[in-house]
Amino acid sequence: MKRAAWIASIFGVGILLLSLLNACTVFQRRVGTGWGEGTFDSNGERIYFTSTSERGTRITYTGGPPEGHMMGGDYLVCASCHGLDAQGGLHAMMGMQIMNAPDIRWESLASEADEGHGDEEEGHGEGEYTLELFRLAVVEGLHPDGESLDDDMPRWDIGDEDLEDLAQFLMSLD
Repeated sequence: MKRAAWIASIFGVGILLLSLLNACTVFQRRVGTGWGEGTFDSNGERIYFTSTSERGTRITYTGGPPEGHMMGGDYLVCASCHGLDAQGGLHAMMGMQIMNAPDIRWESLASEADEGHGDEEEGHGEGEYTLELFRLAVVEGLHPDGESLDDDMPRWDIGDEDLEDLAQFLMSLD
């Protein structure tokens, strides 16, 4: 009987340790504390991978798919869908829904503007992809032509400086 009690105690301690470890991991994802100093080369890169700013400003999710809906219920970040290299691709989301994230490297966004998504009367046509057009996509969920982006694209409350940093990061990608 003592052996069964000892095994049950070990099992209980193991379950407790796993629960604590999981709670710490979820906390780190939510508040962005899991990254060490110097992990990112720029604030824009940090925003892309963590949805947090080195300025301490808040970048919050304001709409789009239900939070926790992507990548196995994980916290939403740009890299979740657009990938480590921002080239996008097909991804399975919760409920086995398949979504095709676009390439969001700056040269690709400018190329899309070349294909007629720009508004030449407002100075946004012919390959000129601007920070304002990028803000419309990220904050309001709109294409350069004013049409809504797919509902899979999250909407973000992000300050002007952080948005510019994120754009600079995307411009740095080949």
